Amino acid sequence: MKYDQWKLFSVLFMLLMATIRPAQAHPPAGESDSGKIILLGSEADYPPYCSLDEDGQPTGFAVDLFKAAAQATNLQVEIQIGPWLALKDYLAKGSIDALPIVGRSPEREAVYDFTIPYLQLHSAIFVRENTNDIRALADLRDKEILVMKGDIAEEFVRREQVSDFIETTTTFDEAFLKLAAGEADAIITQRIIGLKIIDRLELRSIVPLQVDLQDFRQEFCFAVKKGDESLLANLNEGLAIVMANGTFNKIHLAWFGPVYKEELSRADFMRMAFWIFLPLVTVLVLLWVVLLRKEVKKRTRHLNEEIAEHKRTWEELQEQQVQLKRREAQIRLLLNSTAEGIYGIDPQGNCTFINKSALEVLGFTDRSQVIGKNMHQLVHHSKADGSSYAYGECEIHKAFSTGEGVHRNDDVLWRSDGSSFSAEYYSYPIRQNDEITGVVVTFWDITERKQAQEELLNLKRNLEIEVAQRTAELEEKVHKLDKSQKAMLYMVEDLNEVTNKMKEERRKLEVSNQELDAFTYSVSHDLRAPLRAINGYSDFLLEDYSDKLDEEGKRFLDVIRSNASKMDRLITDMLSLSRISRTEMRLADVDMGQVAQTIFQEVATADEQDSFELDVEQLPTALCDYALMKQVWVNLISNALKYSGKSGVKKIRIGSRQEDNELIFFVKDFGAGFDPRYQDKLFGVFQRLHRDEEFQGTGVGLAIVQRIVHRHGGRVWAQGEQHKGATFFFSLPHK
Repeated sequence: MKYDQWKLFSVLFMLLMATIRPAQAHPPAGESDSGKIILLGSEADYPPYCSLDEDGQPTGFAVDLFKAAAQATNLQVEIQIGPWLALKDYLAKGSIDALPIVGRSPEREAVYDFTIPYLQLHSAIFVRENTNDIRALADLRDKEILVMKGDIAEEFVRREQVSDFIETTTTFDEAFLKLAAGEADAIITQRIIGLKIIDRLELRSIVPLQVDLQDFRQEFCFAVKKGDESLLANLNEGLAIVMANGTFNKIHLAWFGPVYKEELSRADFMRMAFWIFLPLVTVLVLLWVVLLRKEVKKRTRHLNEEIAEHKRTWEELQEQQVQLKRREAQIRLLLNSTAEGIYGIDPQGNCTFINKSALEVLGFTDRSQVIGKNMHQLVHHSKADGSSYAYGECEIHKAFSTGEGVHRNDDVLWRSDGSSFSAEYYSYPIRQNDEITGVVVTFWDITERKQAQEELLNLKRNLEIEVAQRTAELEEKVHKLDKSQKAMLYMVEDLNEVTNKMKEERRKLEVSNQELDAFTYSVSHDLRAPLRAINGYSDFLLEDYSDKLDEEGKRFLDVIRSNASKMDRLITDMLSLSRISRTEMRLADVDMGQVAQTIFQEVATADEQDSFELDVEQLPTALCDYALMKQVWVNLISNALKYSGKSGVKKIRIGSRQEDNELIFFVKDFGAGFDPRYQDKLFGVFQRLHRDEEFQGTGVGLAIVQRIVHRHGGRVWAQGEQHKGATFFFSLPHK
């Protein structure tokens, strides 16, 4: 079918379809699609149909034609740039409304709805020069052929089973470079696309075969989501209008130059020559040929200039993409180096980026689990009490409506496993050309800070109660001293002194509480953040620059990471030690034998459980705080395992005895032991009798044991000799 005949048929058919389109395609009475905004997906690297201009704006023949058809039916268009495979998926899911150029095929008709075709492209088989064994489509059966993944050519070769050896590439350029390098036998794609790539990449060794692929007719249309009949009808109507009023020809001329009509067939020419004066016709034909050749040369020159201009534009775009990728890598490195969780969302609430800390805190393992997903539904769907958190009430999304930053420190976020945590967050709008295009959210897990604040509040309440009780007692004494004036004077003096001391102690306590609060926050956040940064940058150096570091440099990095981890353990032990004195004790009868057996199973590795002999005597029940006493057994049994690890005798004995009003428990090992001269240092904070190279530790474990036992009114001590093991004792009151 000639070009003019095909265009006329398309116009008439689309006008007919616009007239008889089903009633449900029209909007209900009182409503209209006029002024409706539709989201169009477009590629950046498919010239001359879809590309970007010098200002980075979408352009191309298909884009301009879509805009004209939409304008003809009063539709407004917004464009989202993306790769072809992603845009196909977005349209199928309804994330975008339409695509400007999609080849129609049986496979795609099951997913999308198509307008009447507005363009037909011829396909070709491309081979290396001097290829003699490929002359037709059937010759490809045992040949290795290349097609771009997701292209209509891939669907054709797989549907028709053209070859048993089909390889896909991510871009057309990659396919042509592989063919030139001899990694395949042929490529099937549109002839005009292939010729442009050959010219741009200067692949003179690749040529198209003069073979007409009758079964591979490529008709290109606008595509919409399956079932969107209203938009499909509007686009068909718009296409009919722009083809009828000459707009289509103007756009086609701007991008491809004039359309040449086909020559008369030789049979027609002979018949005309027979019935008309042959000499006159011959002269006219020759004159026409000369004039046509001049016009073809002129237009070919213009076309070559346009192709050269498009090539320069394409190269500039490639350079800009390289710069953008470098900037994106730098920004990603900075984001992943922060201790705070950071993510961004678009106006629909879908995640556009997220850093490593945010993934870890929220319990995700990969960015693909989050990118493109609605963050309100993922991490902010419910309140602390479990009730639903409506999207319209979301504090994070208020930055879109108010245009100002939002700060909250009394909210919760939800992890991927369904658990929640107390969170502090800032939500700030992202502006581009005075328009809010997204929001960036920075957040922290403040669970430990909240717990520390609650502990301090409990301690403050208990102290206030105790002060009130003491004050009441003093007031009672004052009343009793009324009988004696002299005694009254002395009591008043004592009362004043005690009151002043109590006020001073209360003031000191308040200062201490403030300092403790600040210290807890500093330890949980300010001190740990640099450690995370040290570990993070050390990981980056090992991952990204390991080939530039010698073994000594790598050893230095291992030392840095090891010491940072040790510092983190030390901070944890310091916090545990500080909490012991402030933890409210809940006394209950505890089966000490069962606790000791359970702790050994928890702290001992599988190898240690196999190699160590555990001898636990019948232990009595003791009145104590279960959680604190569990920590005592953890520290003592862990020490016994650690300091016996290198001993030939791997045995731990746990027993007890009763003396007067005390229950005495002990843990005995046959390991490294200690020098008795320094046993008074065993229970001091940061006091260690062995080097780190021998036995790792922070020097806080036994100090925690002593503080817990003292809180129960008991005592701790130890006996031992070097290389002969050690025995650690602790006592608890017994009535």
